[in-house]
Amino acid sequence: MISESIGPRIYTLLACALLAVFLAQTFTASGMKSTTHDEPPHIAAGLSYLATGMIRTNPQQPPLLKELSALSLLLGGVRWPNTPQTMVAEGGGATALEWSIGNSIITDNGPDQVMFWARLPMILVASMLGYILYAWGSQMLGEAAALGALFLCITK
Repeated sequence: MISESIGPRIYTLLACALLAVFLAQTFTASGMKSTTHDEPPHIAAGLSYLATGMIRTNPQQPPLLKELSALSLLLGGVRWPNTPQTMVAEGGGATALEWSIGNSIITDNGPDQVMFWARLPMILVASMLGYILYAWGSQMLGEAAALGALFLCITK
């Protein structure tokens, strides 16, 4: 009876340890990585969604993650710039300007600060999804299988 109550606890502790290692590794790696090729337009798009209340730029993907990133950027002190270029973007001509606006947001506010705040929600969402995978897998297939799935998920 004691081993039955300890077993699930060990799996849960191992899952928490895996998620903690995942968080530490992603935070560390994120700070050492340069901007990817598509991050500037996503940053510009997310900030424009919150600043203008309209979804005109970068409509190829759903806006939720870009808006989460923009909320985080706002918490970090990064704002939608008030320049003639962004006024054109707010008027509907943003498709061609999202790259240059995104690049100027990054350079004007400091690449390290912008990328930290832009990536923070993505890291937290990935960690939360890892936890959900473990919790759901535990109910469906048991703790050992869920722990294995979490391990495979976070090690890519």
